[in-house]
Amino acid sequence: MTEPDKRLEDVGARLKAMHAAVAEKRTAERKTEESSQGVGVGFRIGIELVAGVLVGAGLGWFIDNKLGTKPIFMLALIALGFAASVLSVIRILKNLDQAVGLGRAIREKDDAKKNGPSPKTWDDDDD
Repeated sequence: MTEPDKRLEDVGARLKAMHAAVAEKRTAERKTEESSQGVGVGFRIGIELVAGVLVGAGLGWFIDNKLGTKPIFMLALIALGFAASVLSVIRILKNLDQAVGLGRAIREKDDAKKNGPSPKTWDDDDD
């Protein structure tokens, strides 16, 4: 074998090793991204539960202080806040929270990129 053939084989081997390293790095990045998304959803669920109860407690305490009816409204609004929080968590888990608003807009934009604009899309530049 001549010297240039050996160098070409060496370059080919290094390229294969580099491609394998890049593929391995991408796999590790995907796993990290998936786990960080799960952590984000977990924190969001915890915050939703705590925030609903705290808002209910705060509103109930305020109303009780103004009306002079100590624990009645606070207890009722804590229960209502907890129920609202549980419904919010269910929506998060079912991905129903993205049915409207920003989540829906992003999905429609992605669909338009893939399939072209939908016939229902109205564009004010057409006038």
